[in-house]
Amino acid sequence: MVGKFLYSCDGTGVLTCFDAVTGEIRYRERVGADGGGFTASPVSDGRHLFFAGETGKVFVVPANGEFSVVAANELGETCLATPAISNGMLVFRTRHQLIAIGPGDQVAPLPR
Repeated sequence: MVGKFLYSCDGTGVLTCFDAVTGEIRYRERVGADGGGFTASPVSDGRHLFFAGETGKVFVVPANGEFSVVAANELGETCLATPAISNGMLVFRTRHQLIAIGPGDQVAPLPR
């Protein structure tokens, strides 16, 4: 729940937003068709929801009751764990790394 909205995302990436007062569905949309499955739970900083797809792609959706994907970023490898938020940082545990991203940071591609 973020503000007056309750969010629920299934394993295929279908996000449902409910009005927490009335229970009415605001929207039901797919977060990202290319994110693979979604094992991790979404997290929120109060303004956005962050969805880490199993393929390592992270989708950012505003937490305002209106659907849009405002950003999609690649972590570069599988991500099954729920991200954490601490001290203004988003922390992702991927298959082989722990990645912390702060305000203004960009994720660089992994060397192959």
